[in-house]
Amino acid sequence: MPPEQNMPIEPNLSTETVPIETVHLFTLRLRRDGDRAVTIRDGPHGTRAIAPVAEGGLFTGQRLSGKLITGASGDWATLRPDGSFLIDARLTLMTDDGAPILMTYRGVGAFDDNRDAWMQTAPLFETGDKRYDWLNLVQALAFGHLDGGTVVYDVYEVSQMPPIRAGTAT
Repeated sequence: MPPEQNMPIEPNLSTETVPIETVHLFTLRLRRDGDRAVTIRDGPHGTRAIAPVAEGGLFTGQRLSGKLITGASGDWATLRPDGSFLIDARLTLMTDDGAPILMTYRGVGAFDDNRDAWMQTAPLFETGDKRYDWLNLVQALAFGHLDGGTVVYDVYEVSQMPPIRAGTAT
């Protein structure tokens, strides 16, 4: 075995903060359809609340806007014993110009002392529409809160990846 393969890997113990550059993609507004939700109580990972997205969800931004497709969008939340919750969502977006886009995200949320919910997630996108194929390479961050019964997320593209197109990496 060459000597370089026996060298220990030194962890990066730096406490330096690295800034993350982001660009606002859109603001997303949705409501969960509580009437059609299914709850699985006291499972091994907590209580699961599975709910479709209600009619009327919208997303608006400079580069893409449109609506959520009801029946093809849902939220699988896990309520944890400490009162926080895990988010696992799959949304089907339809842009104003007719492009279907799958948006998936996982994250974590919590309630503050006023019982307002706050969420942070990491969305990914998938589409076959060439006008929006740049989204297939986007890692996003989303920060959300409850506004009445409406979940509101501000979704940001992490913009530090060099501009490449899928299939061109060697």
